Amino acid sequence: MHMQQLAFEWEIEEDARGLGRPSIDLLPLDQYHKVLVSSSGGKDSVACLLHLLELGVPREKIELWHQCVDGAPTQERVEFLDWPVSESYVQALGDAFDLPVRYQWRDGGIRGELLRKDSLTGDVYYVDDDGKMVQLPTTKGKLSTRRKWPAMSADLSVRWCSASAKIDVFKRALNNHPAFQIGTKDQPQNILVVTGERREESSARARYAEAEDHACHTRARNVHAWRPVIDWPERRVWEILERHRILPHPAYLVGFGRTSCLGCIFSTPDLWAMIREFAPARFERLVQMERQLDHTIDAKMDLTAKANLGSLKRVPNDVRLGRWIETAMSRNVTKQDLIVSRWELPAGAFRGAAGGSM
Repeated sequence: MHMQQLAFEWEIEEDARGLGRPSIDLLPLDQYHKVLVSSSGGKDSVACLLHLLELGVPREKIELWHQCVDGAPTQERVEFLDWPVSESYVQALGDAFDLPVRYQWRDGGIRGELLRKDSLTGDVYYVDDDGKMVQLPTTKGKLSTRRKWPAMSADLSVRWCSASAKIDVFKRALNNHPAFQIGTKDQPQNILVVTGERREESSARARYAEAEDHACHTRARNVHAWRPVIDWPERRVWEILERHRILPHPAYLVGFGRTSCLGCIFSTPDLWAMIREFAPARFERLVQMERQLDHTIDAKMDLTAKANLGSLKRVPNDVRLGRWIETAMSRNVTKQDLIVSRWELPAGAFRGAAGGSM
């Protein structure tokens, strides 16, 4: 398929709150100056990248953008909700395909936002082209307090983890990075933001538009959002990873069906039981945070009670399990690990969409 032949015509869709919003026609792919793949390391964002490469998008136009939801990607940070391996997995993906990886985060990550009291939300940081950390101070808004877990809802105004640690962080970095300020009204810069939502995952995502103006769209900068795998069944996602022999994120290897945060608020009893088994110190940290806040992730019960309802039946019976767990809880994946000689469907495949962001 030639890029010039690609055309996208979508109907009016509804967003997660039921409000109609128009889809758009994308430009031919060769007219975008940059293609930014927002990657968690999960199978769907990896499939997006591989699909772009198969469509012939030049690698020099593609960048991987990753939001570090636990804060600055340093050894000193407190590992709180995310999989420790995610950042190194995304970096390995970039290294394997010779793509730049840009990191963004909010000061203190989700934990800092969760504990916020009578203050503004944390500053946003990103790493520039020279590898230097750039701070974007938060100066607007009003002093407020969180000290409650995000709600288990599709509404991002109350499920603030995704909005605060990912969506807003991405937008502020894109709106302020000098590399994306070079367009004019007469000659706008064309940027395509690619994400991996699929309609099969939830009723909310089933109503997403396939292509739309991104929130960073301006007269001097055409920023379009594209969800290229939105209508793909899970089978097709695994097929493209197999075709390129890409090792799935270690979360799938140990039996998780989604790669959201390790301690995602939507985790099922089985997943909490697995977290308690695989990462007892992390599980206990979240238990203690529930007690400190006097507020539980699940409004009906605390984490211990929820994990007690689960089982370990999803855990693969494989002699490599210990090594996979060690990898998932490390920061040590490299590009040599990423491309495998013998690809295998992971234990977390076809386990349903439960346990990740809606």
